Amino acid sequence: MLSPFHITPDFQTADIWTARVRLKNLVLRTPLIFSHSLSKRTCSKIYLKMECWQLCGCFKVRGAINMVSALTDDERKRGLVTCSSGNHGIALAYAASLFNYPPVTVFLPTTADSSKVKKLRALGAKTILRGADFLETLDMALQYTKDNEATYVHSHSHRLVIGGQGTIGIEIMEDLPDVEVVVVPLGGGGLISGVGTAVKTFCRKVKIIGVEAAAAPGAYLSFQDGRCHESVDIRPSVANGLLGTLTPLTWEICRHLVDKIELVEENEIIHAMRVFQEDEQLMIEGAAAVGLAAILKGAIKAEGKKVVLILTGRNINAQEYNKLINQVP
Repeated sequence: MLSPFHITPDFQTADIWTARVRLKNLVLRTPLIFSHSLSKRTCSKIYLKMECWQLCGCFKVRGAINMVSALTDDERKRGLVTCSSGNHGIALAYAASLFNYPPVTVFLPTTADSSKVKKLRALGAKTILRGADFLETLDMALQYTKDNEATYVHSHSHRLVIGGQGTIGIEIMEDLPDVEVVVVPLGGGGLISGVGTAVKTFCRKVKIIGVEAAAAPGAYLSFQDGRCHESVDIRPSVANGLLGTLTPLTWEICRHLVDKIELVEENEIIHAMRVFQEDEQLMIEGAAAVGLAAILKGAIKAEGKKVVLILTGRNINAQEYNKLINQVP
């Protein structure tokens, strides 16, 4: 029998297994694909967890559906509110469509990707673009929720959301039980909290490595200091999906199971996006490319190891994408 790797009062391993039952037939079981080209390039065995092929184009739909499905009718009818760089909002709007379309209001920073805003509106969400970064926008969203007595659906700091994301970890271990390293893009920490918990439940020897954009180094600083950096200076980044920070909940989970945190710079992320396009013909977001960026720069020693990279999303404006990958290296 599998034993939980780590439990806090606000999140337990059982939350992931409960989510797996809830999400059956509501999300895709995305494939885990072996990449011959990236394996050759990195002298390792690279497997890609294709959450960029998930419904709504991102992994976030797992957590959003899991939480919305667990809300009461009254909680849904009061309206759902969130703060998001885009993908979580898209996932929440999609989740609402499965449960009688409760109204959804999404607060986004003014720098949000236009393609994500367009997708949100197509799904019927009310979009409010305010604030220079995620943390500033989050304060506005929380105040709006209070003023309107609505239901807030956090993008990463809730047991139901973390539990939904954790189902990715179960699928990885079922498909590749002898995996040695799982590399996870890291923003607010909901994905790595869920995936790390699930993976370590199966095998505690598997290394869980988080990769952040240097533009938002909250987790990196937290692991350096041994305390949660919930508020940090955030700069613009091509990996806009990672421009959040840990919360006390995600920090409490991560600090017990994440083996290492690495930072990658903007040019390194763009280079990784270009390599994904050249080697695998994949058009993915900057946030999805940070794991490969860390391997290519030598921050993660992958030689000879079985490594899973979670490709978190593909929602990026086509013009912006082409502009980025066509930059002179």
